[in-house]
Amino acid sequence: MLEVIIFGQASHTQIKKITLKESDLEKTILEFLQENKIPVASSCMGEGICKKCVINENILSCFKLVKDIYNWEKPTIYISYL
Repeated sequence: MLEVIIFGQASHTQIKKITLKESDLEKTILEFLQENKIPVASSCMGEGICKKCVINENILSCFKLVKDIYNWEKPTIYISYL
C-alpha cells in the first residue's frame, strides 16, 4: 500500500508517515487524519461548513476520500498550521 507523508507547513517538518491500509480507502481524509492522531481543525464535524479542515491549500479533507490520494502527484498532506 501507499505511504502518505503528513507535513506541517508552519513547522517545516514531516509530522508523520502513515502506510495506508485497505480499510482506510473509503474514509474521508479528515477521518483518516483524526484516527491517526493528527490534529485537524474542524468545528462542523465534517459537514464542510466551517472550511477549517483545509489541506494542501485548497482541499477540504472532509469531502475527499483517502483513495483519492492515489491520484495525487505526491502522496503528501500539507497542513498549514502544524
